[in-house]
Amino acid sequence: MTLLLTLAIESLNPLIEKGEYDVIDSPQISSDQLGLRGVMVDANHLSGWEHDQYVAFRNAADKAHCPCLLLRGSRQLDLIGDREASRERIQRLAVAANRLGCNAVAITPKVPSDEHAVDLIVDELRDAMGDVERLDLNLLLQPCEGHTADPDELIEVIKKIGGFRIGALPTFSAASITSDPIETLRKLAPYAGGVVADFPCGKGKKKVDPVEGLVAVREVGYSNSIALSYVGSKHPLKEIEKIAKQMKTTLEEMK
Repeated sequence: MTLLLTLAIESLNPLIEKGEYDVIDSPQISSDQLGLRGVMVDANHLSGWEHDQYVAFRNAADKAHCPCLLLRGSRQLDLIGDREASRERIQRLAVAANRLGCNAVAITPKVPSDEHAVDLIVDELRDAMGDVERLDLNLLLQPCEGHTADPDELIEVIKKIGGFRIGALPTFSAASITSDPIETLRKLAPYAGGVVADFPCGKGKKKVDPVEGLVAVREVGYSNSIALSYVGSKHPLKEIEKIAKQMKTTLEEMK
């Protein structure tokens, strides 16, 4: 299967904030300027959107032949202390992802390192899967500080939830704070429904080079999508274009 390189729209945030671009421009930018084959939207990009804006974005993505593949919610969800609000947010994110034509929605649950708490959260997420599956979506868990920062523990949570539509959303930044970033990416790749290549990230031996991260997940058979997310201070389009070219060359060499 072909691995798709896509654009994380958060890369364009500095340009969007300056008024140079709008979120709706991102599919065309991704396709025409960067040669990428999809986009990942963050939930904060959709703040205040009405039905017409979802339709316009999806039409723009169709016109650019650059679909929105993933909607990510990075706000940490407390499924124990704030259960109702967290469940409501998962449902809203799933509905938004469906409107955008995504195949997956990602959430960031807070999971304490306590066996009883883990079991409660697993039950909540297993129950929430009903709303996600009815919309023909996959649910991805993005790691954050705490229990899911450990790739083995995140995998265990995914296994406990069970089913074909639950997976992980590994990020290079989350991997960079583990003891072995590349090994973390290798472990999570078989469970991943998407990968976020945020760069630059990490320091010293834990610095994750974007191409090395790509090779790590590809070598263990990953063949979904990798969203390029530039988080530095240089011009995002130039930096993403450079890394995209390097990744494409690497993928060709690995065939």
